[in-house]
Order: sequence, then C-alpha cells, then structure tokens
Amino acid sequence: MKLFKKALLATAVFGAMGAQAATINNDKFQLSAEGVALEVPAVASDVYFDIKVLKDHASGSFITLTFDDNVDITAIEAAADGSVTQVVSSGESQSGDVYFDYGTGSFTFDDVTVTQADKTKGIPASISFNVNLGNPLTANSAFRLRLADDTTSTTPLAKILGASTLQYKSTVSKTDATVIETGSAVISEEVSQFSFAVGTELDGLIKRDKATKFVGVNDTDVDTDTLVYTFTNDESLGLALRNVDAIIRFDGNFKGVTEAAVLGTNTADALTVTQSAASTDDIAVVSSTGATPTAIAVTDEYTYGDTAAVTPAAVGVKETYTETFIFSNDGDSTTSIPVTGDVEASVVITSASTLQTGGSAVSVGANGYTVTSKVPAGEWEVDATIINIPYLPINATNTSTFIHFANETDKEVDVIVTAIDNRGNEYGPMNLGYKLPANTVKKFSQTDMDTFFSLNGVSTKLSVTFNVDADKHEVSAYAVSQNDKGRTEVSTSQQRGN
Repeated sequence: MKLFKKALLATAVFGAMGAQAATINNDKFQLSAEGVALEVPAVASDVYFDIKVLKDHASGSFITLTFDDNVDITAIEAAADGSVTQVVSSGESQSGDVYFDYGTGSFTFDDVTVTQADKTKGIPASISFNVNLGNPLTANSAFRLRLADDTTSTTPLAKILGASTLQYKSTVSKTDATVIETGSAVISEEVSQFSFAVGTELDGLIKRDKATKFVGVNDTDVDTDTLVYTFTNDESLGLALRNVDAIIRFDGNFKGVTEAAVLGTNTADALTVTQSAASTDDIAVVSSTGATPTAIAVTDEYTYGDTAAVTPAAVGVKETYTETFIFSNDGDSTTSIPVTGDVEASVVITSASTLQTGGSAVSVGANGYTVTSKVPAGEWEVDATIINIPYLPINATNTSTFIHFANETDKEVDVIVTAIDNRGNEYGPMNLGYKLPANTVKKFSQTDMDTFFSLNGVSTKLSVTFNVDADKHEVSAYAVSQNDKGRTEVSTSQQRGN
C-alpha cells in the first residue's frame, strides 16, 4: 500500500458502492467539480484508511481522526459504551460502525467515540479512540480503519461531498494533550468532468478580389475550410453529472452560411456547413433576431452515449467526442464568404441527471450550465489591408469631407470599395477606378465620392470599407470633415487579413 510520507503515513482509498460509482485513483477519490457545484447528491461510499505510525504510542495514547465539512459521517455510530469487540485470531475488531484491522499486530484499541460536526459551535466531525492498556502501538505499526454498517463491513455509510482532507493527531492520553505525532491525507479531490479543445481552427484567407473563394497555394481558388474540436465527458467520476446533453457553440459573423441539405455533403452553389456523413445530424446555424436576421453562430449537440457503448447502464464511462465542421462555398456560389472576426467556442450543459438510470434531473438553470467559453476557434480574414471609416458625412450643408490615402510602397496599389448608408443601401464591391500611385498621397474628395457612389448631391452618411492590396501600415487613410466651425478628423480602423 502507499503510505503518506510524513510523521504519519496515511492513504485514503475509496471504492464505489451502488449507482454513484467512486473511483480509486492512487490515494485520492476523484469527484466531478461540476457535479459538486450543481449539488449532485452523494451516496454512501466505502471509506477506509490505512495508517502507519512512525513513533511509539504507549498504552493509553489517544488518537483522533478529524474530518472537514465535505465528509458526512452522520450515519456512523460507535458502540454505545465505546467498547471494541475483538474477533479472535483474525486481527480484526469493531465498535459499532467503526472497524479496525490490525493484521498481525499485537495492539488493540478501545473507548471509541464518534463526534458529529456542530458548525454552530465550531466542532468538526471526528473519530477518536485509545490504544488499549497493555498493548502499545509501536513505531512503524500499521492498521486499517473502515467506516461501514455495524452488521456488515461491506455496506458503506460515509458520504463524500467534495474535496476533503483527513487530519490525524495522537496525544499522550485523552487528558494529556502532549502531541505524539500529526499527519494528514487527501481524501478526495475535485476535477473537471469536462474538457474541450479546438484542434483545427478556422484559418481561411478570403480572396480580396473574389470574395467567394479562399486563397490556395499559388493563389488558386479554394472552396472549403474545416474546424475540428474534441469534447470529453467523464461520467465515471464520483458525483458526476450523468446522461449529459450539451450544446457546443461557435460564435462569429457567419453571414450567408446555411446548413447543408444533406449531412456530409455541402450544398452545390451555396455557402454551407456540414459534418461528416457518419455524424449524428445535430449541426445548426443560429441567426440573429430582427428585421434582417444573419447567421451569428454554428452549433452542435452532444448527447452522452453518442460515441461510447454504455455497459452496464448503471455505470458511467468516460467518452471522447470529436467532430469536424466542413464549410464550403461550392461551385458557382455568389455568396461572399464573411469576415468572421474572432470565432469563439463555448460549451453549455443543457440537461443532466444524478444517476445513469433511475436518477432525477439536475437543475442546470434556465440558460444551462456553462462549462467553458471564449475558446479561440480561428477566423476568416480577407487577404488584404482593410480600412474602415465608420462615419463619413457626404454633401452635408456647409460641410466638406475628403480622404487622403498615403501609399508608402514602391508600387501602385489596387483598392476595392464597399459601403452602406444611413438608409440601409449597400454599395459595391466596386473598384476605386484607379490605383493609388506609389510613394504618394492621393486625395479622394467629396466631389469624387459623390460621383463614385452616384449620390447626385444628396446628403448621405456612409460607412465605407476599403479593401487594399497591401500589407498593414503600407497604405493608410486620413479622413477629414470640415465646416465653418473647423476641421474634424474622422476615425478609421485598419486590419491585415493575412
């Protein structure tokens, strides 16, 4: 057995009884942190301690095992008078629900007391006993203490509610508090029941002059991009959430993306997403609400048992669920691939139960229980420098607006323009009509903009995006709006797609 390497060496080992199966993990009982947080009820577990002392304990020495709040021993009772009944020639004894195993040791215990916790008085739960008169506990002796029903040692009574630690203390006697030795042992620990990772992030680079395709090797057209993730659910843990359902969601700007009509096959001439043909068809595209809904997320549903044979049904298992999203703008699709921004993944538990069979539902809240969120999952970017001017008044009374482009490269630079106005009209994509000359500042005047957007002198507020064939900081834009009260710089933003 493993021994705790301090003055006292102790190991706490737990074996599961009943449906709520505990696991042996070296010297710690592993519990689901999520199950503890959502208050999955504990069931009795087989709890025993193997204790080895390093110092001599004379007859009359007093030993106390103290539990923290996460160990429930309310069902444990010693014999009414604390007496210990010895089993002749077996090296075993018991006092009510407290069992001792001495092995070949000649020592025995008596005067067993079980103290129940009283939080109002600051009293922790504990079990104490004396080393029997005439039978000293010599250094390097070991014994086992088990908590079980007084009629049979195979019926557990103690419950583990969360991460916990056992404290050991021995003194010269019940009345003499001089310490012989102390020690501690981890009884149980909380670990996450779930893990999630994006193995392959979205990394499609959208062609600046052909927004329906990604950039391939040697500037070839590429239709597809994939996203791969793995979700692990370990229902073998103590206090685990059982029969878990979860939604795995990827948030981003997926404007124009729709779900493929046939699982495993992207729809021809359309921007669609699907999963492999062998998958369970749980994929969905989520759209925003309002007058003009747009796709804002892609989701998948996980259900316990999708990937593992659950045998026997009453025992939870650990299963790993790996899924691939296949995005494709097939054939002659005219749908532009959107700039997604940073795509972020989240996992939300939508339902669970306390037991594999016959349990009750666990309350996960109206919006579910979030396991993880804001996990980076890549993005789609344009293979260009994107300069956006979100507010540009054109043809306003007594106001003149213009933009200065500075091309600091030694080559002419092509520019593609798109815009929306305050009436909801969309413009472009349109070529600027000329290339920005090398190593020069070029003015795009209000008159130029009125003609370019065919405004015919009508006062309009525009949000304009310039798709520039250059690296970041090689081309910049300075937008200005001025009237009789002075000049105002209009804010711009810039990003590089590759």
